[in-house]
Amino acid sequence: MAKKNGFLKFVAVTGALVAASKVAYDKYKETKEKFVKEENDSVDAEIRKYNAIAEKKIVEIEDEEFVGCELKSVAAKTTLDLGLAVFEKDVYVNFSSVCSNVTIILPEGVNVVCDVDRICSGVRNLVENSDEDGIHTVYIIGKAVATSLEVIPVDFYVDDDDVEDIDDDFDEDAIFANEDEPEIKVINKSVETESSDEDKEDKEDKEETEEVNLEEVE
Repeated sequence: MAKKNGFLKFVAVTGALVAASKVAYDKYKETKEKFVKEENDSVDAEIRKYNAIAEKKIVEIEDEEFVGCELKSVAAKTTLDLGLAVFEKDVYVNFSSVCSNVTIILPEGVNVVCDVDRICSGVRNLVENSDEDGIHTVYIIGKAVATSLEVIPVDFYVDDDDVEDIDDDFDEDAIFANEDEPEIKVINKSVETESSDEDKEDKEDKEETEEVNLEEVE
C-alpha cells in the first residue's frame, strides 16, 4: 500500500512538472512572438524597439543619428552598441530588464544620466561626464529586476585583436640587432687568485724556516 501511494505521488509530481513546463514554454513562445512583432513594427518608426528573450543579442547603431530607443531584455544578454552612433541632441533609452545582463556602449563626447528602479539589480556607470558646453546627454530610464546593467565608454575594454597586433609587431631581432655581445663576468675570481698567491708565499716562508731549524740542529 505504501509503495502504491509513493508511486501515485511520483506520477502526480511528474505530471505537475510537465504541466508547469508546458505553461512556461507557452508563455515564452507568446512573449517571443510579441517581442518580434513589436520590433518589426518599429522598423520605420523614429523610436526603434529592440527586444530580447532567452538569447544573446547585440544591437549596433553605426554612422547614423541616434534619437533614442526602447529596450526590453528577459533572461538574455543584451548589448546596445552606440559607439559609432551620431548624437545631435539629448536622447532617451527606455528599458525594462528581467534576469538579464545589459551593456550600453557610448561614444566619447556624451554625458550619461541613469534613473533606474532596481530590484535585486546592479547598475554601473563608467562614463565620466563633462561640463563643456554643447555636450549631449543620454538619459537611461527604466526598471531592472535581477539584472546587471553596465554603461561603458567605447574604448573601455581593450580588444584582444589589438593585443595580438602589438605582440606581432614586436621584433626581438630588430630591437637587439645593434647590441654588443653580453659581457660575462666571473665574480670573485681576483679574490681567489690573491688568496692562492698568499697561500703560496706562506708555504715558501714555512719551508725556509724549517731549513734554518735543521741547520741549527746539525
